[in-house]
Amino acid sequence: MKWLRLIGFLLISGSLSTTYAQNEDVVLNLSATEFNGKVLLTWSVTQGNTCNGISVLHSTDTTNYNQIGTIEGICGSTAETIAYQFTDDNPNVNQTNYYRLSLGGIGFSYAVNLEVIDAGSQTYIVAPNPVSSESQLIFDNENQENVTITFFNEKGEIVLEKTSSEQSILIGREKFRQGVYFFVLKSDGAIESFSGKFSVI
Repeated sequence: MKWLRLIGFLLISGSLSTTYAQNEDVVLNLSATEFNGKVLLTWSVTQGNTCNGISVLHSTDTTNYNQIGTIEGICGSTAETIAYQFTDDNPNVNQTNYYRLSLGGIGFSYAVNLEVIDAGSQTYIVAPNPVSSESQLIFDNENQENVTITFFNEKGEIVLEKTSSEQSILIGREKFRQGVYFFVLKSDGAIESFSGKFSVI
């Protein structure tokens, strides 16, 4: 199974990347990291703050959160900053996952978001597809080879051409009219050329 990872905008396939929440007075560096389909949350409770247990909350819409785990007992310390971590073994794939903490007696942390994309056996994925505002064409390019992606309309006319050494290409709605588009990715390196299509609404 091929996992292509998005956190915020993009998580690079085959490597570890992280998105950080804003620092708070109590929770420091709340972060979400995805690897092989699981999500690792890490954070610290700053020195001088204590709480009565920590609940890990998960949502897919930023509004309705469900508890997916707890860390029991007194958290934090009056003497030092204490680090914590939690693993979500079953995040929702191919959609955005939101996480926040409920610290007993203190309140909530900011939320961090992460999108876990399961590409299955596909060579690429366009997410989201169809394109309504902007999407990412994500493909496997661990060695950061130079690739050229050429986009065509249904008449076979070239609409856009991009060169990149990254593992994703931004597809902006302003470059494409409504309809179906095709693309061809070519590389001078080890990546095999491939083609695909997507829709714009």
